[in-house]
Amino acid sequence: MPLPAYKVRLTANDAITPSVRRLEFVFESDKPFSYTPGQFVSFLLPGEEKPLKRSYSIGSLTESTRDVAGFEIVIAYVDGGRATEFFFNAEPGLITEIQGPFGLLVMPETLPRRFFLVGTGTGIAPYRTMLPEIEKRLREEDCEIHLLFGIRSPEELFYGDDFLRYAQDNERFHAHFCYSRRLPEPPAPHDSLGYVQQRLSSLNPDPDTDLVYLCGNPKMVDDVFSLLQEKQFPTRQVKREKYVFSKF
Repeated sequence: MPLPAYKVRLTANDAITPSVRRLEFVFESDKPFSYTPGQFVSFLLPGEEKPLKRSYSIGSLTESTRDVAGFEIVIAYVDGGRATEFFFNAEPGLITEIQGPFGLLVMPETLPRRFFLVGTGTGIAPYRTMLPEIEKRLREEDCEIHLLFGIRSPEELFYGDDFLRYAQDNERFHAHFCYSRRLPEPPAPHDSLGYVQQRLSSLNPDPDTDLVYLCGNPKMVDDVFSLLQEKQFPTRQVKREKYVFSKF
């Protein structure tokens, strides 16, 4: 049985960093659409012989994800990428189709002692959708949550204010911004020079009690997974979602 498709209309297409755009969509049909924070949708884009399918995590920050009227995604520039060309030049009013939601990178039923959310670039988007649920769960469960966001330079940071606001309001939620090339001037306590791998290692994740989610650049995901294997993390305590940047 084919998956149901939903028609969506583009309402905003804004540059939020030199290489990332935020796109907002509303549903054109009356079919209800719900998702679990952390999931993604697949767009069906025009192709020469058959539609191209490209998947993007939902990045919306809303109190409810049930029967939503719309959603937002973030897209990173890929040189020569067909989806990049399509979306970066798309004008509000564009009608396209999606399928979904998909994905298992969602919050666990019971929080562990420490929960690490590790992302690079647009791989941070699914964690933004989790923030309202995180705030609720931290009131009910005893857990420390560490979000690690890897980017190259301050110009590439986005959604940072959202994560910092939640960190200021919730003493057991911690945001760490990891800059691989250049720190902000002056750097803040939550800023560090280096990769998310290094910051995660410094926090000493414990295979007996902790849970780690990984999302974004495939090399980062593989490197962190190798690091965790060295620390004897069981596979069930590491969830991975790689972003593959396709040109075709």
